Formats: sequence, structure tokens, C-alpha cells
Amino acid sequence: MENKMCTEIRRVFLKYIVLKIIKYRPTHGYDIIKIIRLRSKGCWTPSTGSIYPILDNLESNGLIQSKEIEERRKKVYSITDKGIVALDHMTQKRLELLDEMSQIINIITEDNGSSDTGGEVSNIRSLDQQPEKTHNGNSQTLQTDDNGR
Repeated sequence: MENKMCTEIRRVFLKYIVLKIIKYRPTHGYDIIKIIRLRSKGCWTPSTGSIYPILDNLESNGLIQSKEIEERRKKVYSITDKGIVALDHMTQKRLELLDEMSQIINIITEDNGSSDTGGEVSNIRSLDQQPEKTHNGNSQTLQTDDNGR
């Protein structure tokens, strides 16, 4: 489950990451994959099936342009002026989104029953402390720490 969640989160940011990489130097799709793998220390290697559709989308929206290199018949992508403006906008939105998500996570995980939620989160947490019937009919209390573990 954790790997699937990480993969989904990465996909959301992939267009931004691709555009950011291309901004620093014109490059081709395979190099983008290698850069992401290296910068993530091997934790993430996007597939060609996820990179090339993003490159096509960015190009069709005028954010990047491609030039075919004759010796290898590879496309080298570079960012356009429109792409730089879009990247700046995406950077600002990314920062706002991360700040907003951080605030939401903090509110939800640090609620002690005294906030505007009327104690709903505390009530949910208290359910974790309730005895739970096991498969043999005995009661067992599930203890969790402040992080729900």
C-alpha cells in the first residue's frame, strides 16, 4: 500500500519534475529517466510509458519544443518562454499546496479535542483504545501512539 501511495504522489509531480529538468538543460526522455533515478538515489525510476506522454503533452501545450538530432534520431527537448512562465506558476502552486497539505495534516494529527472540530478527531482516536474482539472471542485493546501506530 505504501509503495502504491508513493507512486501515485510521484506521478502528480512528474510533469513539474520533467519541466524543471528540461529548464536546466535541453535533454531527451531517457536522460530524464536517468536523472530522476540518480537524484532519487534509485528510489524512483519512471517508465518510458510515463515520461514520453508527458513530453508529448508539454510539447503540444507549447511549454517545450523538440529538435531531432540526426546522428541518433533522438529528440532533444528544451523549454520555451511559455514553459518558463508555466514552471514559475507551478513552482508557486507547489509551494502553496505543500504548505496547505502540511497545515491540514498537522491539524488532523495534532487535534486534542479543543479545536473547531468539536473533538471529532479525539473521538476517532479514542476508538483505537476500545477493546476489540479477537477471532477467539477475547477482548484485546489496541494501543496506538500519537501518530496512529
